[in-house]
Amino acid sequence: MENTFDINSFDKDTQSGKATYNQCKGLSYKFAKKKDGTMDWKLQKQIYGCLYGLSKREEHFLTFKKADELFSKKSLPKVYLDAIALYLKENS
Repeated sequence: MENTFDINSFDKDTQSGKATYNQCKGLSYKFAKKKDGTMDWKLQKQIYGCLYGLSKREEHFLTFKKADELFSKKSLPKVYLDAIALYLKENS
């Protein structure tokens, strides 16, 4: 399936704005798939919560453009996995 999405069709304000709900949801599905193709639903919720929370920060930690770049990665970057681990450690 061909990717027809072009981030350059969005203006600079949108690209530097917050990542969208659907971007965070899509990334959580992408990175929570196991090697056998099944979904790790617990991990999916953790990734989604992490990414969506970061997108809502006032500093725009996770921007529309950064989220778009994550779709090209094969695995979730360590910084996000570390944030999830820290959250779980602090709240368990």
